[in-house]
Amino acid sequence: MRKVLLISILLLSIGVYAQAEEVTMQSLLREMVNREQLAEFPTIPFRTLQASSYNRASVSPNLPGWFADSDGIWCIREETNKNGETEWVLMEDDGPGAIAKIWAVCFYYTMDNKEGANVKIYLDGEDEPTINCNFFAFVQGRAFVKPPLSAETCRAGNIYLPIPYAKSCKITMDKKVFYNIINYRHYPKGTSVRTFSMDEYNKSMSLVDSVNQVLAEGCVASPGNINKKQTIKPGESMSINLKKGGAISMMSIILNSADTAQALRSTVLKATFDGEQTIWSPVGDFFNNGPGYKAYRMWERAVEDDGKMICRWIMPYRKNAVISLENLGKEDVTVDMSLETEPYKWTSQTMYFHSTWRIDDPTPTFPLFDYNLVQVDGAGTYVGDQFTVLNPAEGWWGEGDEKVYVDDDTFPSHFGTGTEDYYGWAGGIVPNPVDEFSKPFLANVRVASPNSKGYNTCTRTRVLDAIPFQKRLDFNIESSCGKRISWFHLHYSVNSYWYAKPGAVSNRKPLPEMAARKTMTLEQLEQFNDSCKLSKYTVPNAIEAETLVTYQVDNGVNQLEGQKIWGNLSNDAEKTFTFDAIDKVVNVSLTELFNKTSLKVCLTTGDKGGLFDIMVNGQFIKSVNLLSTSQSYIVDLGDFVPVDNSLKITFVCKKPGNLGIDYFLVK
Repeated sequence: MRKVLLISILLLSIGVYAQAEEVTMQSLLREMVNREQLAEFPTIPFRTLQASSYNRASVSPNLPGWFADSDGIWCIREETNKNGETEWVLMEDDGPGAIAKIWAVCFYYTMDNKEGANVKIYLDGEDEPTINCNFFAFVQGRAFVKPPLSAETCRAGNIYLPIPYAKSCKITMDKKVFYNIINYRHYPKGTSVRTFSMDEYNKSMSLVDSVNQVLAEGCVASPGNINKKQTIKPGESMSINLKKGGAISMMSIILNSADTAQALRSTVLKATFDGEQTIWSPVGDFFNNGPGYKAYRMWERAVEDDGKMICRWIMPYRKNAVISLENLGKEDVTVDMSLETEPYKWTSQTMYFHSTWRIDDPTPTFPLFDYNLVQVDGAGTYVGDQFTVLNPAEGWWGEGDEKVYVDDDTFPSHFGTGTEDYYGWAGGIVPNPVDEFSKPFLANVRVASPNSKGYNTCTRTRVLDAIPFQKRLDFNIESSCGKRISWFHLHYSVNSYWYAKPGAVSNRKPLPEMAARKTMTLEQLEQFNDSCKLSKYTVPNAIEAETLVTYQVDNGVNQLEGQKIWGNLSNDAEKTFTFDAIDKVVNVSLTELFNKTSLKVCLTTGDKGGLFDIMVNGQFIKSVNLLSTSQSYIVDLGDFVPVDNSLKITFVCKKPGNLGIDYFLVK
């Protein structure tokens, strides 16, 4: 079967090494499974862009709202179609272009609604949509596109069928918008593009089926034409020198040691092409196995049950290359490495393959900030990343959105809706090992138990949705989780994968001291957080009022630095306002709430406290008088059903004075 598939894909790839003169669904499908084409900078300088339901309160890193959640209810606009029906516009582009990937969460506002809405894709300004089907079925492989080109992950789905258009594209939903991300290519004006049609799709089923079969087979090892087995002592290296130009088309590595899990971190993979070092990464992290062996299979990387780690990214070089493994640990490491090399015609568009690694000491999750995976200066194409996090508590760890700046962007051309969404799956519940999966371009390689407490690893690779950059790429993911308190830390280790023309440089340098360290354990991170917690009083599971960025304040309401109370403030801080007139209002929203929620708020009283009505989602709940001795005051507001996954709390002044908010509790 494998031989048949290889012959099939060889036939499909004839003539595709150079970029097709006309962009078609067929040319893009062939490009998807042509590994060599990814190593060539596009001759047609398209931009990869992203439309998503991110919170439009995020306007600038210098303004409130930059880290706003509630990312699932936003769109470009609402409009009325010719039949008088409302549609929510998710994406639109004045072409030529091509849709490369669509992700959607596959529950609709509540976990019980798995039906959702229809998605409509209008091409070239036509009044009738070319595609009109159930959104969830479309991305889960239950409509006309079958797995793995369209496939379910967990609580979400992803579709990779390329949908080119010559003039324009508009994508809508026929019910109000919910979490979605759309990646698309925008080609220069004048690019020859043949617009997708269902008739052409149906006539191309043999090609579609062949691509599906090849993607399903994924990354598999070959015997290799260069093999080396060696025991590497601490502080020593082994190398394979390639002295004739060509390309590495397959790399496989097996490591064995008295402490193999540690060897995966302390054995470093290095690659130098034509004198330019482009890969420096612990072997385990390069293969999504930083915390220890875990089997999975994708299109360009895999780890088999016996621990064999396989890479199928093409790595071309003009004259020579050196692939080496260095043992920075304290135990001998036995290495069995195989390389498959092939002839490769180097051109002015050919790029070197890069992999960079970042790890830090435990990272605080508040105040929120944009955690940088990599910044590259030069010309190249971004093709993926892996994100490993050690989570010291049960609960969700990845609330942060990706923010990607390309070339001259002043606002991210890729602004996402959450870490799990970027990696192709969805939240709604706290993940557990049942949520592990591997697809050709996405994998939830490791999910800790119980409830994500421990090591977790997600990875994503890009082909048609790869991101070309002419001058610069700056890739970030918000450091954000459900516990927004200053003492709580996560431990990140991340890789970025990219191709670049000779001379490109990044801000990620080798970290031999970090790779040589013993891999941090869950117990060590728990102890670290406990030591940090001792320095400051916090209420368990509190949403600290001073950390929220969703406040809306009337004119005449001013913020104070705080007020002294008898006892402790949670996190040593509160949010304090002073009102100069009645009926002035402060609103604050709690987001990312999917089910019925019990809500409490801790207020502070004092000799300057005011009288306030409290409303939740527009409903009057109760009045509170904060004129009293200085102390904390916990108010049970009751149980509520979120609206658009949020609760909006409103404080209306009925007697001027101070309003001090320490924290909220939700359950």
